[in-house]
Amino acid sequence: LYHILLILTDGVVTDMADTREAIVRASYQPMSIIIVGVGNADFTDMQILDGDDGVLRSPKGEPVLRDIVQFVPFRDFKT
Repeated sequence: LYHILLILTDGVVTDMADTREAIVRASYQPMSIIIVGVGNADFTDMQILDGDDGVLRSPKGEPVLRDIVQFVPFRDFKT
């Protein structure tokens, strides 16, 4: 059984440490997280969660087991 969590957001992450911790924990489960950013907010933190620019780590320094997050800024594809 594999799960996909789809998150639609128009805002920024307000609890980055807790979010990173949750993603590291979730990386041990059979799941993927797709985050779609809608609107014109600053989605810089979402790029960090995506892990494309480096390994995402929990606040304690523990790395994700595997990259499970994909961030998509909807405005880049809205035509």
